[in-house]
Amino acid sequence: MLLTITTMSSLEIQNEKGSLGENTSGAKRKKSLSTCGVCGADEAKYKCPACVKQSCSFLCVKKHKEESGCSGFRAKTAFVALSKFDEMNLLNDYRFLEDTTRLAGSSSRDNLIRTPHMTLKAKKLTACARKMNITLKFLPVAFTKSRDNSTMFLTKVSDGQTIQQILTSYVHPSKSDPVKRQK
Repeated sequence: MLLTITTMSSLEIQNEKGSLGENTSGAKRKKSLSTCGVCGADEAKYKCPACVKQSCSFLCVKKHKEESGCSGFRAKTAFVALSKFDEMNLLNDYRFLEDTTRLAGSSSRDNLIRTPHMTLKAKKLTACARKMNITLKFLPVAFTKSRDNSTMFLTKVSDGQTIQQILTSYVHPSKSDPVKRQK
């Protein structure tokens, strides 16, 4: 049995690789079958996630977005036919559900959305309103309107009195005190 060993120079190896259709760096690249949908001159390398238009460079991507008004973002809730549903669509749906869960979880931890810290005055107001079957809801403390709120409940006034009876001592021309009326 005779074994022959041949040595090749690096130039011969490069020529050999070039004749096989491989890249000189050793990495194989999948050839695109279409040309750029924007300029039409070069081979398409990129695909728009939103409209699936192919482009060859960053400049063509930018031009595509300007001309067509395309956002460049995939519609996360777009309908996909079952015949076209693949692993990538499943992964995208899974990520969408994870994002939704994360957003819902973060909202429950948000200080502005939590039940606001109630003052003693607000607690009394809520308790009195609850006795009259009234549900009160307060804005979070971070809101300016919540800080400026001056609502109060007067326990001196009975529920049996009308508004006219209550305001008579303040606004009636003859029965009210002139000092109170002036204020």
